[in-house]
Amino acid sequence: MFEHDVHFPWAVASNDTEGLDAAIDWCCERMEDGDTLTVWTSLKSNLQNCSELEQLVSRHSNVEHVTGRGGGFIRGNGPVLMAWPNMADIGKLVQYGGHRIRALCVITWNEDEIRPWVAAVGPSVLGDCSAWEELTPELDPVVVEALKSLTKTINHNNTISAGYEKDMVVSSLLALHGAGIPMDGGHAGVGSRPWVVGQEPRAPRQVCGGHQRREASTMPPNAPSGLR
Repeated sequence: MFEHDVHFPWAVASNDTEGLDAAIDWCCERMEDGDTLTVWTSLKSNLQNCSELEQLVSRHSNVEHVTGRGGGFIRGNGPVLMAWPNMADIGKLVQYGGHRIRALCVITWNEDEIRPWVAAVGPSVLGDCSAWEELTPELDPVVVEALKSLTKTINHNNTISAGYEKDMVVSSLLALHGAGIPMDGGHAGVGSRPWVVGQEPRAPRQVCGGHQRREASTMPPNAPSGLR
């Protein structure tokens, strides 16, 4: 069972040269003596899509690269720069590495994939701000309390696609739906808030919205455009 009080600063950066430069500067400004800057990508090969991030990792001894596929565990204290994650990636990193994170900056490649997270945590916006001019509305307070209760109740080491955890999630969300409480499927998805963390973001979306979106790939389809 897990519940997290997140006290570090957040930022989201556009996927272009301006955003990337601002993201690196933002993380470096928040480093303290002895810190490690951790660069996260879903796969090891993703780093090759961006020469600037690749050089950042290779040229500095206090910069470390971790991958989500390898567990994404953070070994040193300091800022984390996440390149092209989805909400489940962010949630997992905060769940298991939050005690080591001094600041977290996310470089986006699909704004809609992490829009609920941006609306929920209100990060600093770096680079092109146009994608965040319209954000997902805040959840109803009743829904927020229900999600908090779920976070305390279920075992986050287990998937919520089966068994007790699925029963708890589905029954709670169906009860809210039956009571006429408005819910946004994406916003209620796993990872939309630091205290809602798990492994199966599609289940809450499907129950809340009655529509299951195609899950986005965990790897950018092409090399990030506009990056040096």
